[in-house]
Amino acid sequence: MPRRRNGSNLAKWGIIGGAIAGGAALIPLIPLIKKRAMRVTTILKKDHRLVSGMILTLQMTPRINGMVRKTLYAQIRNDLMVHAQAEEEVLYPAMRNFMFTEARSNVDEAYRDHQQIKDLLNDLGTIDPLSDAFDGKLADLKRSIQHHVEQEEGEMFRILTQRMSTDQQQELGRRIHDRKIDLKMRMAA
Repeated sequence: MPRRRNGSNLAKWGIIGGAIAGGAALIPLIPLIKKRAMRVTTILKKDHRLVSGMILTLQMTPRINGMVRKTLYAQIRNDLMVHAQAEEEVLYPAMRNFMFTEARSNVDEAYRDHQQIKDLLNDLGTIDPLSDAFDGKLADLKRSIQHHVEQEEGEMFRILTQRMSTDQQQELGRRIHDRKIDLKMRMAA
């Protein structure tokens, strides 16, 4: 009868113990991680990545699957509209009130970007999602969003993090988060 090797069991328990100890070492960092997650920049960057991923998914979805393309477009539209409205009602007024002329011109441009994105969304809603025209308009939307994200994350967020305290950023993040939840509940009703 073959004999079990204790060495392999010890190695397994060593790995398990190390993982538990590593996880336990992270417990004190949880409040810090939660605080960072509620910063306005963290919330909005997450939205940017989510929409970018959905657009990429829509672009990769074969044209023969019209229902999936329509559903993805509807989700992209809803998420973008909620995101834009929350920014327009919470972030941009706060930046105008809190910042100097440097941020005001960026905020004005952000409002124009949002209008362009909304116009493209409205156009896309009237086009057959299986057509070349839809794919072309979707590419225009993607470019407009990329420009807006680069402007917002590259300039506006830099100004925001330089001029607002961490507590102010977290409060703004909570307000954005709460407004987005309210808007999503209204859309679902």
